[in-house]
Amino acid sequence: MSHWPIRVQLTLRYFLFFSVAALLLVFSSWLLLKKSLVSTAQSELEERTEDLAGFLRRQPQDATLEQIRMALKREYAGRDEGKYLLIIDQNGEWLYFSQRRSIATPIPPLPVHSPGVMPDFQRPAPLLQSFACTIQVGKITYRVVTGLSFRRAEVLLHSFAQSLLLLTPVLLMLAALAGHLLSRKALAPVAAISTEARRINETNLSVRLPLPETRDELQDLSETLNQMLARIDTAFGSVRAFTANASHELRTPLSLIRTRVEIALCFPRSAEYYKTALEQVQTATVHMTALLESLLTLARADANVETISLAPVSLDLLVMEAADHWRPLAQRQGLTLSIVGNGAPAWVMGDITALRRCIAILMENACRYTESGTVEIGLVAEQGFVTLLVRDTGIGIAPQHMSRLFERFYRGNGVRQANGFGEGEPDRVKNGSGLGLSLAKWIADQHHAELLVESRLGAGSCFRIRLLACATTANASATSEAQILRALE
Repeated sequence: MSHWPIRVQLTLRYFLFFSVAALLLVFSSWLLLKKSLVSTAQSELEERTEDLAGFLRRQPQDATLEQIRMALKREYAGRDEGKYLLIIDQNGEWLYFSQRRSIATPIPPLPVHSPGVMPDFQRPAPLLQSFACTIQVGKITYRVVTGLSFRRAEVLLHSFAQSLLLLTPVLLMLAALAGHLLSRKALAPVAAISTEARRINETNLSVRLPLPETRDELQDLSETLNQMLARIDTAFGSVRAFTANASHELRTPLSLIRTRVEIALCFPRSAEYYKTALEQVQTATVHMTALLESLLTLARADANVETISLAPVSLDLLVMEAADHWRPLAQRQGLTLSIVGNGAPAWVMGDITALRRCIAILMENACRYTESGTVEIGLVAEQGFVTLLVRDTGIGIAPQHMSRLFERFYRGNGVRQANGFGEGEPDRVKNGSGLGLSLAKWIADQHHAELLVESRLGAGSCFRIRLLACATTANASATSEAQILRALE
């Protein structure tokens, strides 16, 4: 039955429940009626025995056996209809026997035990309900057996049983109808939720299912589905924004390349013009290549296929290598680049390629958003940890943008283009793609580190990454230097 529809299963279960309840009610009603009839007959027999005891006690003490017989005959002969009565004294002499012996054939046995109900006995016709007891009158003990025909009770029980049998099919039909109606009522909210859910597609993911104020499983189901829809809506929004932003970022360098090539091909140009055009195309190509690499890395990270391998890395050598690489650019921009710290060896567990890329992202941001002043890179050794820091005296980050700093393509009001920084940046700032800090945050997470930011608008920013330190050996040092040389190549 498990493969049947839930509505059919509920209908059958309700039907079985109501059917069993109806049959139990019918059977228990018949038993209760029978018990009531037997109890009524028993009470009547006990009352008759008490009446007989009173009658015997009212007889004169000097009355003979024959006189008592005649008195009993006069008293009970007219009251024998449908009843049985046998009275015997202690000597075995019978005092009275019902004239309608057909009520009890054969004659019931005399009581040989304490007063109480005798076993029922039956002639070819109806059952006889009997009661036996002893009556003490003075010094004489009478044994009494009285009975009552169960014919009327049998007729009533038979008629009641026939009525119940006729009523049973009606009860079963009502049970089936009730099961069907209850199953529909129970599944109606589920059907409403299903109908509403079918209307939701990729174009209206903001629609939510109605929440029934029932505080039961249906309300919990609706809330769960709404939470799932919210997550799907967020995911779709991220994909749309990612696609739109990626398309926009790629369109700009492609448009530049196309424009420069088309202009260069319109008319003959000088060698110097072609050289300038090719340099502009190369710059746009480099920017577009870096953007595509960042997009590919983030996409592989989302798919859990981009992995890094942790090994001992000399972080101080990476810092010096980064300072040597970015110092000429900083000087061309009028900036002062310096290394902070004592320059002591600092070994961490990390991926040299990923760390090198993370440092490059932080240095690029520092140089891009600092119009004048200094850029610092260095290490701070702690107990069991090494903190990499990149500090600048640039335009800083507005407080309202700090919470969304590491979102992909996020830009606050079009300022500090990479990740929504302050206002009034030079044109070179507009080359940012908005993916750098997102990628740096992912690299930090892969190293089980945290990327922290301290910034004040107009006063500069400081980025810190706290990495786990590790012990080093000469072999590890040689290995790390070889890794750096390969990375530089």
